[in-house]
Amino acid sequence: EAHMSISVENISFCYAKQRVLSDVSFDVGNGSLMVVLGPNGVGKTTLFRCILGLERSYEGQIRIDGNDAKSLSAKALAGRVAFIPQNRQPAFGFSVMDMVLMGTAHRLSGVGIPGKSEEKAARQALERVGIASLAEKDYGRISGGEQQLVLIARALVQDSGNLLMDEPTSALDYGNQARVMEAIRSLADSGYCVILSTHNPQYAVWYADFALALSDGKVAAFDVAEKIITKPLIEKLYGIEVSVLETPAGRLITPSVVRRDGASL
Repeated sequence: EAHMSISVENISFCYAKQRVLSDVSFDVGNGSLMVVLGPNGVGKTTLFRCILGLERSYEGQIRIDGNDAKSLSAKALAGRVAFIPQNRQPAFGFSVMDMVLMGTAHRLSGVGIPGKSEEKAARQALERVGIASLAEKDYGRISGGEQQLVLIARALVQDSGNLLMDEPTSALDYGNQARVMEAIRSLADSGYCVILSTHNPQYAVWYADFALALSDGKVAAFDVAEKIITKPLIEKLYGIEVSVLETPAGRLITPSVVRRDGASL
């Protein structure tokens, strides 16, 4: 089986002389889920853009499945890394099937209209994320969680073993957040290499194998998620006081809440 991996070595990147990433390194292999943490503006988006080949003027090296990313064409990269955006707005008029089929574009030559094999791949992808029954529904009329799962299915159809996700749960209600994260965890368990950014450090503890914490464009920490999700790190990243509790359900991170009656929780 092909070994899926994303390896980033000493990446630095400047926008207009301003350093956005500084000496960032990490390595994620197949069957692993890595969560990227850090406040907005720390370079997460730039890092993703570099991995996806949208920015190529970085220093350092990015290897995708062992290949130097700069040596891969856009089409070759699309065959190895799929990007799953946040679900921002409904696309009315497209069925769920249409949305997933858009993921096959890089496999088609010329004018290429998706054919039987693409449709079969699309149905299999919808099955993998548990929403095969929605294939004919209007994408604009299903729930936010279902829409996010459609975007994940679209990436699966791209047939690349590495998945890059931008805050996949950001606009979802509580139940859908858990459903989407469970689906992502099971993809990693089935062999995908998954990197996702999130604003919820708790996800690193619950679902991730590794966590990368970015602060001011530098790596504040990178290791097994359980090891680095600590009170000092979370406080440094987000600038708030937190409590970290060891419970039978695992480690829980909670903001230090001071109630109106003055008692702190």
